[in-house]
Amino acid sequence: MRKYILLLLPMFLVIGFGQELLQNGDFEDSLDFWTVEQNNNQGSWAANCSTGHHPDPDMEAYVYKYDRYFARIKQTVDLPSTNVEFSASARLYARHISGTGYYAYAAIILEYVNSHGGLLGRTMIIQKTPNCNLENTSVLHLIVVTSTNWEDYDFIIADELANLPGVNPAEVAKITVDLESYGTGRSG
Repeated sequence: MRKYILLLLPMFLVIGFGQELLQNGDFEDSLDFWTVEQNNNQGSWAANCSTGHHPDPDMEAYVYKYDRYFARIKQTVDLPSTNVEFSASARLYARHISGTGYYAYAAIILEYVNSHGGLLGRTMIIQKTPNCNLENTSVLHLIVVTSTNWEDYDFIIADELANLPGVNPAEVAKITVDLESYGTGRSG
């Protein structure tokens, strides 16, 4: 059995003059404006918001999956330019039973999408278990997290796209922010 947890504090995509692109990126309105998905009925899963995950009084999103496949929340927004700041505070935690060959990850995933809805590339802020075979490619950049503490992440999308030589920044028209808890394996 595997357990994968993702906890997240407010998350923002901000353009000049402080205009936020994500709707309800601070999760103060529960998961309104976020699409909640999970892809099987095996194991338990949860996606919710509460104030009990972090010592501050603000709301945090929580995504949890036990057993195989995924649970996630996501939102896609138009990107007026790649000169946009992404920031988030998160606690990522992924584990699996050792010796099983299965793997798990908890991640904040930024998907760069063209004007036709085609996926161009991804950035994953990820905590992964040892057997996870995800690696950096020309269209996938992994920011590997080893800490299970609350951490802050902040970067300009245009700067991050420099880590993805297979993605033409001029083609990026939308961005999907995905908070995902994932694992391989089978039910016990």
